[in-house]
Amino acid sequence: MPAPVRMVGSSLVVRAAYRHAGLAKRLVHDLKYHGLIGRAEALAPAMAANLPSRTAALVPVPRSLVRRLQLGVDPAGELAAAVGRLTGLPVELALAPPVWQARHAGRGRDRRTPVRLAARRPARPGAMIVDDVVTTGATLSAAKAALGSAVIGAITATSAGV
Repeated sequence: MPAPVRMVGSSLVVRAAYRHAGLAKRLVHDLKYHGLIGRAEALAPAMAANLPSRTAALVPVPRSLVRRLQLGVDPAGELAAAVGRLTGLPVELALAPPVWQARHAGRGRDRRTPVRLAARRPARPGAMIVDDVVTTGATLSAAKAALGSAVIGAITATSAGV
């Protein structure tokens, strides 16, 4: 089921391919927790369809280094790569991954720690942030804050938010 376009903060438009339910939720879960990177290929066409024509590059939100070592996959990186292969857009690793970040899944908003992301290098103007799931929007907001005005929006595989 398609997800509605969301506004995160005062200026970040987020377009999710699907609501975080049913098969879409299963595909994301398989990618994130089982390392089934082929799932990114299944989600990429619907994500690519959400890209504005002025998109110049894809910037994945990196998974923390500890979680990447534990689970062997960077979901947003795999999704960005799959969308990039479909569209020909470059994938820029402009965000530095945190070494460790508290997991947010299943936690209430009042129990979440702030997401900390830093720019590894400036993003090209027209950059789209790519992530697997948008819930509260805190991670995407942190990515936008780190990258600044070069960002024109964000795409995700699913939306679990309000």
